[in-house]
Amino acid sequence: MPEPESWLAGIPARFRARLAELASGRLPPNVALMHILIEAIDPQEARRVLAAACEAFTGDAACLARLREAADLNERHPEAFAAVKAVLARVVHDEAPASDVGGLATAFDSAVAAAPEASVALYTLGSPELLRSATMEVVEVLGSWGLLGAGKTVLEIGCGIGRFEEALAPEVRLMVGIDVSAAMLAQARRRCAGRSNAGFLRTSGLDLAAFSDRSFDLVLAIDSFPYLVQAGAALAARHIEEAARVLRPGGDLVILNFSYRGDPDRDRAEILAAAQGRLELVRAGERPFRLWDGLAFHLSKG
Repeated sequence: MPEPESWLAGIPARFRARLAELASGRLPPNVALMHILIEAIDPQEARRVLAAACEAFTGDAACLARLREAADLNERHPEAFAAVKAVLARVVHDEAPASDVGGLATAFDSAVAAAPEASVALYTLGSPELLRSATMEVVEVLGSWGLLGAGKTVLEIGCGIGRFEEALAPEVRLMVGIDVSAAMLAQARRRCAGRSNAGFLRTSGLDLAAFSDRSFDLVLAIDSFPYLVQAGAALAARHIEEAARVLRPGGDLVILNFSYRGDPDRDRAEILAAAQGRLELVRAGERPFRLWDGLAFHLSKG
């Protein structure tokens, strides 16, 4: 691939790194588009930037195809700009929030009202179709790791609108989702109305005190730990300790994205410190997904 300065020189600097990552394959097209929309002043600027990148690029055909795919996604999802901006106006993603867990609940109540799909997975651009595809990709990975089965009981920390309860309920015996947002839980209950083995509970966001020891075979935290980390490192560590408590021997904790800091080594170190003597690290920061650049941490209780 040509050096970024040779084909991105005419594009505003704030877009260049993400476009280079997109062209190289380090970012999926939908994730790169999300970042471009975050930076863009309006939908027209995003369109111009993508068109300029496609026109200027003269390198490898596969790299050009990725640029064009992001541009095509932008055209197919004209609602994406508004959805991304609506969520970002309500939920802080890149710095410590001004309030505690209660403030997060209020923020997510507002975000889900504005853009339900984008509120739980910004990289799906507010598209129900992209959300379903990204959800099923995670389900397939969990299955390939041997974590699902008809006899399994599963707890999801930060279940949002219940997309994983809907997808996983047919694969397990019991699926329980917890969240601090009443509005998100209302959406989740509607989504899973036909799933008799899926249940939901509003919790404090401070611990897993609602559940007894050795209650679950699998604890999932899918893009929820970053908000715990933002609210305080001790809160994130407490949830790892609590997950170890509610897991049965041989059970598993899967954290998909521990933080939004962009520092996998620090994430790994903090997870290991909280898990010490309780859980063993099986997977440490893999990127197993095609539609998402989320980092996967998998821990097991011996």
